[in-house]
Amino acid sequence: MEYVSLISGETFHINEFEKKTNKQPPYYQTGGKYALCPWCKSSVQIIGGLNNSTHSRTRKMYAAHTPNETTKLNFDNEAKFECVNYKGNDNNWQKIYTISKTEQKNQELVDFIENNIDQIAKDVGNILGFKFILDSGKRSKVFDKVYESFKKNGGLRVPNFTPEYIPRMIAIKADPVSCWGLIPYEKTLKRILESSKLKESMEGNQIKPTDTVKVICVLDDDEHPKHLKTRLIFEDNTPVLDIQNISAKVSQYD
Repeated sequence: MEYVSLISGETFHINEFEKKTNKQPPYYQTGGKYALCPWCKSSVQIIGGLNNSTHSRTRKMYAAHTPNETTKLNFDNEAKFECVNYKGNDNNWQKIYTISKTEQKNQELVDFIENNIDQIAKDVGNILGFKFILDSGKRSKVFDKVYESFKKNGGLRVPNFTPEYIPRMIAIKADPVSCWGLIPYEKTLKRILESSKLKESMEGNQIKPTDTVKVICVLDDDEHPKHLKTRLIFEDNTPVLDIQNISAKVSQYD
């Protein structure tokens, strides 16, 4: 995993470990870097990177669940084996896409999204095939609509979260939104120009179809999803164009 949490609940990218912890125990022990898994709250160790006693054979820096107890950090073996971030759980990651019954929004999730909103907007745009961070550095207003519908549809009402999946969850839980005026990425543009229904809709670098066209992301299978499918649809829900498929599962090194 690429994100870890502190005992306080703060979640951040592993590259920020020393800045966030000041190398204080229990996070820095005998030259090693430790924290908690954002999902199961069991202890993890950061593998690789500089100033770290534990190195990666692949030179990749990541966090992995500890096999045993770690001083003053929670270790829950049962929770670890049920965790969506644990590589040994071949299908456990699919619980990410299960609708939660909780009625409380997860404040830690709210805080994480607000603190990383631009990167998350960019990642959601990559999934949907359009730029949600403009060249000026501003966020597209369409992303704001996507995020608002994600919240309306219960996206924040989850007991646990894992940061790597947040862009996928926003894309999946969001309502269809109009793509008018959006700037497509190169792959999406190529698909648009190949479409007899949409090839005349480009004005400069923006898509401006004469009919209402919306972009939506759906699961390929409701019970055992393997891919997210991004497509364009007309107002009457008629499919116009499939843009791309991406894996529903985030690559893990744990």
